[in-house]
Amino acid sequence: MVTIDELLVKLVDALDRDIELLATLRYRFIVLGALAGADQSPSLPTAVREVELSFEALRVADLVRASLTAQVAQELALEATPRLDNLAARTEGAWSEILLERRHSLIFAVTGIQSLANTLKVAMGRRVALAEDALAFLRGDRASTYHQSSSRGGLLVEGTI
Repeated sequence: MVTIDELLVKLVDALDRDIELLATLRYRFIVLGALAGADQSPSLPTAVREVELSFEALRVADLVRASLTAQVAQELALEATPRLDNLAARTEGAWSEILLERRHSLIFAVTGIQSLANTLKVAMGRRVALAEDALAFLRGDRASTYHQSSSRGGLLVEGTI
């Protein structure tokens, strides 16, 4: 039979793993943004795949954490999916403080990633807009679309199209 303290140790380990994976995800978003900012387009698919792998690892770790949370909740006679602050309120000794600290760390990590993701989204949108403006300038005929063919072809600017 597993004791409540053993379950709490496993839960805290799972929370630490989530926090570690969130830090990795944040780092990979930073790398993605840096590659995009440095116009390293060939490396972008690899960076995007790394972000996807981080999400997959985080999803699996979150399932482990949810399972342990349910086990602790059952031992403490709580609903099946309590929040960490509810668990902390029902635990004794240092567990309450530890759970609240992990909750704070998770909230901080997720908020930081959301902010970073929004910043990347805006920056990528600006880069796309700049690229579209550049293509419109190179076309010469602002009324035409990129896909329409023209009898005169592309506009030559200092030896490049």
